[in-house]
Amino acid sequence: MVSPIYILILSLAAGFLLSIIDRGGRKISLAVFYGVLAFNTALIIDWTYRFVFLHAPTLVINTAGFSAPVSINLELGMIQAFVLVFTNLTGLLAAVFLFRKFMESKVSSLILYLLLVMSVNGLVMTRDLFNMFVFLEILSISTYALTTITRTKTSLSAGFKYMMAGSVASIFFLMGVVFVYHFTGNLNLDFIHADQFAGTGLVALFMLTMAVFIELKPFPANGWALDVYQSVDSGIVSVIAVINSAAIGFVFYRLIPLMPQSFLTVFGAAGVITFFFSNMMGLKQKNAKRLLGYSSIGHMGLLMASIVFTIGAPSTVRYLIIGGFFVNHLVAKAGLFWLSGIVRQENIRGWAVLKNNRLLLVLFGVFIFALSGFPPFAGFWAKWEFVKVLIESRMFFVLGAVLTGSLFELIFLFRWLTITVKEDETQLEKITTPDSGSVFATSVFALLATVVAAGVMKYFYNFGWVQTLPAAAALIVYLLDFLPSKLKGFVSLGAVAAYGYYIYPLLESNLQLFFGVIFIVGSAINIISTLNRKNQNRGFYGFLLMMIFSFGNLLIASTYLEFFLSWEFMTISSFLLILRGQKAQRASLLYMIFSTAGAYLLMTGFSFAPALTSTSALMLSIEFVKLPLISVIVLAIGFMIKAGSVGVHIWLPEAHAEAEADVSSFISAILLKAGVLGLLMVAISCIAHAPSFPVFYWIGWIGVITALVGAFMASFQEDAKRLLAYSSMSQVGYVVAALAMITHLGWVSALYLAFNHMMFKSALFIAIAGVYYRTHTRKMYEMGGLISRMPWSYMTVLISIIAVSGVPPLSGFGAKWLIYTAFITKGWYLQAGVLFFASAVSFLYLYRLIHAIFLGQLKSEHQEIKEAPAWFIIPQYIFLAGIMVLSMFPNLMIRPLNSIAMHYFNSSISIEGLTVVSDLGYWNGNFVMHITMAIFAVPFVVLLLLRGKTQRVKQFNIVYAAERPESPETTHVAYNMYAHYRKALGGWASPRIENFWNGVAEWSHTLGDFFRRVYTGNGQTYILHIIMYIVAIYVVMGVK
Repeated sequence: MVSPIYILILSLAAGFLLSIIDRGGRKISLAVFYGVLAFNTALIIDWTYRFVFLHAPTLVINTAGFSAPVSINLELGMIQAFVLVFTNLTGLLAAVFLFRKFMESKVSSLILYLLLVMSVNGLVMTRDLFNMFVFLEILSISTYALTTITRTKTSLSAGFKYMMAGSVASIFFLMGVVFVYHFTGNLNLDFIHADQFAGTGLVALFMLTMAVFIELKPFPANGWALDVYQSVDSGIVSVIAVINSAAIGFVFYRLIPLMPQSFLTVFGAAGVITFFFSNMMGLKQKNAKRLLGYSSIGHMGLLMASIVFTIGAPSTVRYLIIGGFFVNHLVAKAGLFWLSGIVRQENIRGWAVLKNNRLLLVLFGVFIFALSGFPPFAGFWAKWEFVKVLIESRMFFVLGAVLTGSLFELIFLFRWLTITVKEDETQLEKITTPDSGSVFATSVFALLATVVAAGVMKYFYNFGWVQTLPAAAALIVYLLDFLPSKLKGFVSLGAVAAYGYYIYPLLESNLQLFFGVIFIVGSAINIISTLNRKNQNRGFYGFLLMMIFSFGNLLIASTYLEFFLSWEFMTISSFLLILRGQKAQRASLLYMIFSTAGAYLLMTGFSFAPALTSTSALMLSIEFVKLPLISVIVLAIGFMIKAGSVGVHIWLPEAHAEAEADVSSFISAILLKAGVLGLLMVAISCIAHAPSFPVFYWIGWIGVITALVGAFMASFQEDAKRLLAYSSMSQVGYVVAALAMITHLGWVSALYLAFNHMMFKSALFIAIAGVYYRTHTRKMYEMGGLISRMPWSYMTVLISIIAVSGVPPLSGFGAKWLIYTAFITKGWYLQAGVLFFASAVSFLYLYRLIHAIFLGQLKSEHQEIKEAPAWFIIPQYIFLAGIMVLSMFPNLMIRPLNSIAMHYFNSSISIEGLTVVSDLGYWNGNFVMHITMAIFAVPFVVLLLLRGKTQRVKQFNIVYAAERPESPETTHVAYNMYAHYRKALGGWASPRIENFWNGVAEWSHTLGDFFRRVYTGNGQTYILHIIMYIVAIYVVMGVK
């Protein structure tokens, strides 16, 4: 067993001897240098193993042969080992990243680096305040010197500012140490207690803690740090942002027991303010390293806030929160800074060169998702538990600031990611072949992030393989991406079938089975359309399986966290699928912003909710949970964001339109139902535990307005996919409105329409995908007359729009009849009238869809096109078969839906054979189908018999506006087809909601830019900021 004091001894000895050893050659000195760093890391890993698995006691090391407080003592326990194992590993890998720099620089850089790492270890282990000051000075001096490892004007200037700021902090720390000794007669933390600082003694404690806090770079006294992050070499900056911050943060943590509540409150608030404003200011930042600087400062503020505000939490929860934020920041930020050194592009748009190196692009994505707090990475679990602690402590303003700041950070991080993936890289200089050491260090940290995530899921939450399956599927398919696309498609289809077979016995109710059919069977059929893909389509099937398995896991989740984990996996995978679209940069970013805002609302709502009393699936146990009003409201809003309800719908048309053609059907037909599922769960809880405010009455109105607005917006679209997107928004609006009634017939009609929507929207989007595949355009006025070239696709669209419109004899008619009956029975007459009007408006866009694309004159460029490939036609006709079966025998679906609803309500309908009877009338879908077929069959036979006497009248057999265009193809009425309606609506047709959100975005960016002006780049101004900040905190704390 080797004592950890040898870390300090060996590092100091090597530092003194390296200048002599280097005379024998740089290779020898580097071998000693890396050997010492490796020894330090291995020693701490060994001690961590002993603490975790062998339950070794905390180690106290006395020096000079005496016990404290006569001598300085060091302490190494579980917490210190946790911090040091990550900081030493980071120090070793950062040194590997800097290998070329160390080869070219003077030996002094090696010595300074060893001293820096040694001082970090000393700061973490020491229990003596003066010894802490010594290590802090060594850390500061070595850091100042290392900032100039790359000698540029900006790095020298930044290093000087850093030195001035550090000097101020050192002065205050030393004065604090002197006064602490004066008031307590001791400098060892084991013998100093909070009650020794009463009265004037608080000044000493203020100086000590304020010096440490300044080193943590609080807003706005942190301009000097931002200049360092931007100007200094990426390898050194990673050390400053991660290792230095970790050591100083741990010093702050060790001083917490000495602080009175007034100190803790102010420091916690300052941390939250730093997190909020740093991320707001990052919104308009274009420089990659400065952007990472804002993020680093923000995360240290969040870490300090979590240290303060979790003091009363259970120890395991507290360690998960603080440790999760610490590890997440350390791994992701170091990895991103190392990538910045590999890419060597200042502007974030220059990072598009990563598309030329798939490994580096994947690593970049991993770090972005980790830093943003997505699962399975450590930040996700820390944020989940932190939100719960804040709500239990009723710190609602802190909660709002943390979640809003997190959303700001997500916006600039994912803007960076989408630019990197979608920006044109052809005009950029390609990345020079990176050092193997740089790539190795970065890859190890990405792997480390994954290992830590797996450890948390396994040992803290005891999750099984099913909960990790979505992420595992994406990883496995990534490793198989060398296979042909079609083979991966068939494998994916088989995987979905096997997954459905596995979870079928786990579905405890017909309600779960109903959504299982939509999510699993519907997705499997949609996968068939993807089999037309050529080449390898790297990443596609991995993301697709991740999304589908996430859908299924929503159904079997038994806790709030399991449900939310699957929800986030669903968001990640659907975002990555949308991002694959050719022009999907803005669409994918909008989707991620709104989805994350919704996820934060779900996190808040679940945290407010009482504990579950059952181990059954959440869909079932939620029935026995009395959700508080705040939970009902925020959960409903969060789920309605995913359902594309009016007001929060602007992501929906963009995502549908810009996603790849065969992905849009998944988003519309399957993904939107996840929002419906969530809203239904909230409604289930409210049946027996009605909230004090009529939340669902207003949700019903939101659904009604969504149906109307979606129908109008669909009518004015020129893009076929955007038209169908707004149509989906309208149709889901009907479902939301029907669910909001919380009645038997309302739920039967909502679920019946949801199932039908899955079928006819899948068929429509796949049909339009086939049209786009052949014509290479989504603009309807650029098409026309395709009925003769694509008759199978035409029949799909014809049957599907009849189903959507709600006219006899197809299943859509039954859905609308059920909905109107439910609204009238409920007494919601006005809502029923608005929905009826929305149904009338839907005829406009449905007619436009089929007329503009398939009727009229065939364009000259489309004379030779063929029908869509069979892989598009097969799923279309599977869904059409389902529509026809439900239209002929609707009770095949209504009977099970009736039994589902009867679990919660008394039945309001009776089913007699093939007839559904309600208080207002009856409906026999089979009879309606036969009558309609007869009505159409008789004229068809007559016309067929008289076919010889008919004459085909072409478009230009008559005079057209007194002059004849050059050719029939130049005439098309589809462009701006309903301009007169738009004019009649006036300002109501303008995108008011989109303009509102654009205004919110502009104001946020403007405010961020306004606060950035405090950073002038002047070192003297930065020192003034620090002094003014110290004075302000002194006044706020009320120290006397």
